[in-house]
Amino acid sequence: MNEIDLVREALGRPRPTEQETAAALAHVQRDIAGGAAPRRPRGLAAGRKRLWAGGFGLTAVAAAAAVAVPVLGASPETGPHRSTAPPPAARTVLLAAARSAERHDDTMRGYWHDTSTSRLYYRLHAPTGDYTVVWARRFEGWTPSSPTGRDCGRRQDLGTRPAGPADQAAWRRAGSPATFAIPMDRKGFAPMTLKLAAGSPTTACRALPPDGAIFSLGGNVTMKDLRALPADPNRLKRLLLERFGRSGRDTEPLTRNKTGDSWMFSVARDIILTMPVTPRVRAAAFRMIADLPTVRTIGSVRDAEGRQGTAVAIDEHTSDGDLEHRLIIDQASGTALAYEQLVLKPAGGNAGRAPGSPINSVVNLASGWTDTAPR
Repeated sequence: MNEIDLVREALGRPRPTEQETAAALAHVQRDIAGGAAPRRPRGLAAGRKRLWAGGFGLTAVAAAAAVAVPVLGASPETGPHRSTAPPPAARTVLLAAARSAERHDDTMRGYWHDTSTSRLYYRLHAPTGDYTVVWARRFEGWTPSSPTGRDCGRRQDLGTRPAGPADQAAWRRAGSPATFAIPMDRKGFAPMTLKLAAGSPTTACRALPPDGAIFSLGGNVTMKDLRALPADPNRLKRLLLERFGRSGRDTEPLTRNKTGDSWMFSVARDIILTMPVTPRVRAAAFRMIADLPTVRTIGSVRDAEGRQGTAVAIDEHTSDGDLEHRLIIDQASGTALAYEQLVLKPAGGNAGRAPGSPINSVVNLASGWTDTAPR
């Protein structure tokens, strides 16, 4: 599995050149807490789907979305909370969200502005008892509507903390450490040190690449490409399959079956979550998921920020076990609150995790058009 392509998929960015990749990965190695390189992804969170993030190359937030999560088990408390009420059918949830989404205003402005947080879960050893910590990152981006504009990003390490009450108690028994050493994994990737304290936000900008490809949707796309996507779900699905579904180049778990339900779910999820598509195209992506026969409803859940929504999910069998890819939706507003990945049946790189453990999540805090440039 190609390390560079895995990081690219976590970002959802066009494929960088070899020179860009080497420089970007070196930057990530210096930037991650403790100065160490990220390890091989074993489950990818949906994050900002862009090649660059405000001139940072592969940003620390993106690296967080792509980094491996070596654990020996996970606390039940770290899992999403689920309602006991019978959930509505997935198709009902998704079609309701589609009707709400297509009513949104779509006045293009100077920038597509979005803010998100990503989280990763680690299980740590301690003589007094093992515990789980969660590492959080925040990203804010400004993508210009004009191909001559500048792409800007702001990132911040929000720190690492015990994931739940039992983890906090175990952390205290371990002496309440302010840093967390993540050891070298079985693939030989370097160890790193995460910190309890949050870091300061950093902002940077850069010009768009000459071809204008700033997003990835199974393949490189420009802002113009996204705005021209068809608003009919059948046409949208056909275009995605014809343009990206049979390239055969990607090898990430989500895209090995380039025409399967899990691949289509992942592409539609990216359109829905934060991309600057038209409201009618976002509605079409909801309807496209609604037509997938393997999509199921989880029911009422809370995302990592505590906001309540309705989750739909699709399962995928990989070499790292059976995974659940979950999209949490606010049906009333027609927006996606978050994407989460859980392991249902651990294997491979996820061996040792408790079934139902969260692997990572990305929460969409805000997204929309603005004329306010970053400061």
